[in-house]
Amino acid sequence: MTSQARTRDGGNAAGTVTPSSHPHLFYALGVVGIAGCVIVVLANIVGVIVQPRDGLVADTISDLAAGRYAVIMDIGLYAFAAGILAAAAGLRRLRWGGWEWTAGSWLLTLMSILLVVIGAHNEYGDNDPGGFVIHMPLVVTMALVFTASALLTAAGFHERRRHWFWFNVACAVLWVIGAAVFWFTPTGFDGLTERLVGMVLVVWLFALSKLLIDVSKGARTRLPVLGE
Repeated sequence: MTSQARTRDGGNAAGTVTPSSHPHLFYALGVVGIAGCVIVVLANIVGVIVQPRDGLVADTISDLAAGRYAVIMDIGLYAFAAGILAAAAGLRRLRWGGWEWTAGSWLLTLMSILLVVIGAHNEYGDNDPGGFVIHMPLVVTMALVFTASALLTAAGFHERRRHWFWFNVACAVLWVIGAAVFWFTPTGFDGLTERLVGMVLVVWLFALSKLLIDVSKGARTRLPVLGE
């Protein structure tokens, strides 16, 4: 294997961590990330089932995270936050870039903290008496943080896996466009719009977690349509 090939796989480039030297760590972080994606999706589905008044189209995720069965969606948010935190740790261990890569991974850590606060504070601006309404500022901050993180880490992918570079950029663009559309979506359809936008983040985390698992095995991760 040439030195160039080893570098493309994150192996022996100066200042990088060789995935094969930490296979169990990368594998575990990838599993936690994928589990977070699965749990948050299941929590959303179960939440709608147990609360008939809520639907996937008209009611938002915030509606599920408030009320009698709020704990279901809260568990989903916490699991997803854990998955993001695991991905952030994996990115920091890979070190496939310079300061942009490091900054992007730490922004992911901040995003996981924001998700926990959103779930724990349990105040969604739903006109309930009492409570300090911070839901909207947190959501806006989280949207900006993810966009910045995806674009910053894309710079690191550009040197090693070009398709992953474009995947990150596409997710960031779709996230921004979706957030803008959601802002102007009528209340009768805002739940569906929010879930479609949220799936961008779920797909991104799932793909990144799969990447961590594959590099722990020395395998290449293929992206749908884009390839490796």
